[in-house]
Amino acid sequence: MMLGSFRHDPDLDLTGRTLQRTAVRGALFRGDELLMLGSRHGDYKFPGGGVEAGEDQAAALQREYVEECGLAGVEVGLSCGSTIEYLRPNEPEYRVFKMTSHYFFCSSPASGFAEQQLEGYEAELELTPRWITVADALRANRAVRERGVGVMRWLVRETKVLEHLLTAGPPAPAAG
Repeated sequence: MMLGSFRHDPDLDLTGRTLQRTAVRGALFRGDELLMLGSRHGDYKFPGGGVEAGEDQAAALQREYVEECGLAGVEVGLSCGSTIEYLRPNEPEYRVFKMTSHYFFCSSPASGFAEQQLEGYEAELELTPRWITVADALRANRAVRERGVGVMRWLVRETKVLEHLLTAGPPAPAAG
């Protein structure tokens, strides 16, 4: 299910050479709380990131949970939707950067977090795994957007997915 398509720059010409990237992101619930990454700006993003060459989506998402949350043993379940973003690329030989993000419901038997393995920008943003309700994460993201300070490009995307989850709710428990 397509949850949204976002053009971050309304003047971006979508014709021409396009660099495409596939990303995976997880929605891991514990009761009514969702595991998200909170930043020093007060916003929340879903754990996840780019799929590396030769890596399947489930393996990529499991790797991202280990790196960003210090959480091993995550089980990747059903899709809860996708988004597409169009941005200006950093690479001069391209005119468009198109990122397709696939969101999956996840579960984990683990209860604690090991040490994170954050990339430079993630450490700079002080991304920290936190359990938070969908409504509270949505409220926080909207507040950051209104303040206009620390607004990251993912904020629109993540807010849209949170709005979807607020309506759809967490996945039903598996029948035993």
